[in-house]
Amino acid sequence: MNVPMPVQATAACAAITATRLREAAQAQIVRSFRAHLGGAPQPSDEQLILFARLAVSEMRLQRRLLASASAVPQDADTALVWER
Repeated sequence: MNVPMPVQATAACAAITATRLREAAQAQIVRSFRAHLGGAPQPSDEQLILFARLAVSEMRLQRRLLASASAVPQDADTALVWER
């Protein structure tokens, strides 16, 4: 099954965006925990739930990206496109 390159590009972009969002949420939680050690409130349940949802979404998108990549025959031209 050949998957068109725009679909793979969209999947890759979505996976990268999901990773960035998860990393931002994670950094916010780390800052909250550090502040909590100094007496500030701990991270909220909403922050933790959002992080968990973002992490799950990121994993799903990465699996889809890997599945779409494995559906494409890996010839020399395709390998070059993936490296760019």
